[in-house]
Amino acid sequence: MSGPRHLWSGDWELESSARRDELAAGRGRPEEPEEPERPAAAPRAPRPTLRERFRSFLARHQRRLRIAVGAAALTLLIAGVAVAAVSALGGSSGQASTVVAGSRAWLGIDVTTSQYGGVMVVDVFPGSPAQAAGMEPGDLITRINGHAVEHPSDVTSALANAHPGDKLQLQFQGSGATYSASVPLSSPPAGYP
Repeated sequence: MSGPRHLWSGDWELESSARRDELAAGRGRPEEPEEPERPAAAPRAPRPTLRERFRSFLARHQRRLRIAVGAAALTLLIAGVAVAAVSALGGSSGQASTVVAGSRAWLGIDVTTSQYGGVMVVDVFPGSPAQAAGMEPGDLITRINGHAVEHPSDVTSALANAHPGDKLQLQFQGSGATYSASVPLSSPPAGYP
C-alpha cells in the first residue's frame, strides 16, 4: 500500500512564484466598464416668438381679461358719475366751485413749522396782502378765522377755501406784540406758481 495521495504534488515554492508572476502579468489594469451608448437626442421644437406666447396667454386667460377690463370700465364710469354729481352740486356748500385761472386766493407768504407753536412766516412777498397787513418774516401766525394754527397745512387749507376778495382774520405775533388783522385776499400776480 502506498502513502496518502495529495492532490498537489510538486515544488510548491517554484510553482507559487511562477503563478504569482503569471497573475501579475495578466493583471495589468482592470478593464473599465463600457458606458452604454446614449440614444441621439430628439431635435427640440423651436421656441415660440413673443407674439405667439402673447396669443397663447390671451387664449388661456381670455375670460379673466374680459372680467378685469369690464371691472375697470365700470370703476371709471362710477368715478365719472361721482365727479359730475359733485360738480353739479357745487361741492358740500351748495355753491358753484369753478376754479378759473387767477381766481385762487393769495396771501403772499411762505411759512414753515415753528417750535414755539403756530406757524412761522419765512418770507413776505412785496405788494402782497400780508405785507399790507404789516406781517414780516419771523412773525408767528397763531390763529386764522378763529381756528388755532399749528401746521403750514392749516394756512394752506384756509387759503384753499377762500376766494380773492375774501377776508381772513389773522392773529399773529411779532416784535414782542400780538396783532389781529382782517386781511383782504387777492389773486396771485402773473407768473406766480
